[in-house]
Amino acid sequence: MEIRRAIEDLTVFTLDLGKIIIPTNAKLEDFRIGPGHEGLLPRNPKVASFHYEGQVYFNLAHEIVGKTAIVLAAA
Repeated sequence: MEIRRAIEDLTVFTLDLGKIIIPTNAKLEDFRIGPGHEGLLPRNPKVASFHYEGQVYFNLAHEIVGKTAIVLAAA
């Protein structure tokens, strides 16, 4: 499991396509690119998804990766 930290505010979507802003320094857990979490297309290589405060969020990977830093790399 990869953990990342937001290095700037992130615009992301909920599983029901609501849009929210996740603040700088937020801890993003179970971060993945490609095979997604519940409700997401299982093999979309362009989507990043993660847990934040118990909820699943996602956006296109290029919108998230450059605005986050790895805290713990996937094993």
